[in-house]
Amino acid sequence: MIRCTALVAVMSLLLISCDQEAKRQAAEAAAKALRDSINWANYRAVSWRNHGCDVVTDGEVAALFGIDPKQDVLNTRTLPDQAFCLRTWNKPDWKERESANEKEGATTYLDPQNSLIIQVFNYGTEEHARQQIDMLKRDRRDTYDEDVNDVGDDALWSNTTVTLLVRKGHSVLSIALNCMDTPHDNLARAVDVAAVALKKM
Repeated sequence: MIRCTALVAVMSLLLISCDQEAKRQAAEAAAKALRDSINWANYRAVSWRNHGCDVVTDGEVAALFGIDPKQDVLNTRTLPDQAFCLRTWNKPDWKERESANEKEGATTYLDPQNSLIIQVFNYGTEEHARQQIDMLKRDRRDTYDEDVNDVGDDALWSNTTVTLLVRKGHSVLSIALNCMDTPHDNLARAVDVAAVALKKM
């Protein structure tokens, strides 16, 4: 009986000891996770130019354009230190478009892929960013031919380059979108992309 009581007491002490060790390990893991998240946030704040594809994520692009990443072959590429992100994906009828392009006597090229290029330019001050947009309005009106209202602080659209420029504070967001066969039809979709990006800027 005494031996059983002693055994129970030893087992109880071992369980308490194990429970305390588990709690200690859990507390250490939580503290490490917190440190890592703070360090990662600090790294991204300093190295933001290396995270161009976070301005609008793959998931957000897939939702905006109804992309099945595997079936439509969504590709994402970045450029180091550029806050740049290029995405391409197949159009639903890409096979038919490629066949039509290869036919003898084809006069019109039908792009089988969609593309979205997002880049962020940090001009340091709001005044400098505003001057950049004003310069484009003054000197490049043949390219940036349309003012776009209700997007950011100021916005311009280029039909020839299918690019939307949006100023917000000291930054200018560039969205080059080619997913519609008629260039101007890309503007509304580019505005949708800008709306997602601007929430993060």
